[in-house]
Amino acid sequence: MKLEDLRLKYAVNVNRSDTELFKEMNNVIQNLGGGTFLPKMGEVLLQYEHDEPIRPHFPNKMQFIYMRDRQTFTFALFPELMEAAYQAGRAIGAAFDAPRREGVTLKEALESAIDVAHQFDYGEQEVVRVEENFAAYRTFECADCYGMANIGMCICVYEAGVAAGALEKVLGKPVTVREVKCCANGDPYDEFEITVGEEVL
Repeated sequence: MKLEDLRLKYAVNVNRSDTELFKEMNNVIQNLGGGTFLPKMGEVLLQYEHDEPIRPHFPNKMQFIYMRDRQTFTFALFPELMEAAYQAGRAIGAAFDAPRREGVTLKEALESAIDVAHQFDYGEQEVVRVEENFAAYRTFECADCYGMANIGMCICVYEAGVAAGALEKVLGKPVTVREVKCCANGDPYDEFEITVGEEVL
């Protein structure tokens, strides 16, 4: 079998605003381990935040090179999986990141969690533009792509999906997030554009 044959086999047309797929993925995450996965992950997150050891013999360091390699090589070989990865991130964001956000406007929801990336050593984020139904934010020194060669791809689709799912849950409206700049695409930072739909979920 050739690589292109395998790509075609797994290629799917995933729409970023697919509500049915989002609900099904979110349901799977909510019910993982008979409903024990998310509470346990919450405990692990609290351990990390309080600098309590998660593993008995290793420090709580984010092995970002290891994790970014998995993501980058996978997307380089199978760019067709990027939209599915966005949907997975969206479901994770709704289930796991949304509780860290608060407010009733896009501005409030963004600003309430803008320091989370820094707290977890993911990068430094800033909101660069906010309107009622549109916003843009940047991530500097992104753990997923900073310092990479220009491979001509915007690869931080999990980040975009997580943001979309979290904001969608908090605002109660469909949200789409697109990465328009990425260090892996030769840009000095990542930039994401957020669009909020009018429909109430």
